[in-house]
Amino acid sequence: MDAKPYTKTLQDELDWKLLDQLSGVVSQISSFCFETKKFCVTTLFVVMTLMVKFTSDKLDDSIFVAGLLIPLCFWFLDSTGYFYQVKLRGTMEQIRSRLASRDQRPLVAADGTGIIAKDRVNIPNYRKVLDAALNHSMWLYALLVVANLAVWALFSIGKIK
Repeated sequence: MDAKPYTKTLQDELDWKLLDQLSGVVSQISSFCFETKKFCVTTLFVVMTLMVKFTSDKLDDSIFVAGLLIPLCFWFLDSTGYFYQVKLRGTMEQIRSRLASRDQRPLVAADGTGIIAKDRVNIPNYRKVLDAALNHSMWLYALLVVANLAVWALFSIGKIK
């Protein structure tokens, strides 16, 4: 049985190039999302420090409003990045499937797995948005918001002055 060597067609070449470019973009977005978390914490502490100084070392509601808005804004930014990572990985999976359908499966998916699970891609947009906002990588923002609300509640009832 003679096995023919793999020769790329023009369409294969274009698909491999596109797959490589999308992989680079997904990697950059992933790095951006990680940096966003670090920048959120840094921004939060800098802004809180400045606000405490501007309020003559006294607590007031403006500190808690800022403490709530900062993580919420970064949460939105990070969720947007996560949403597009999933969308791009879905596109990458379509390209991988196209390559595999051209009878080159052993070259494309040696372990039999795809780039992303179909149940993460083939869902309505509102579910994709919810999944982007409420996933394990967003726990930092939820923790910051909950901590801020708890301390704000204690301040509001007079337990913290």
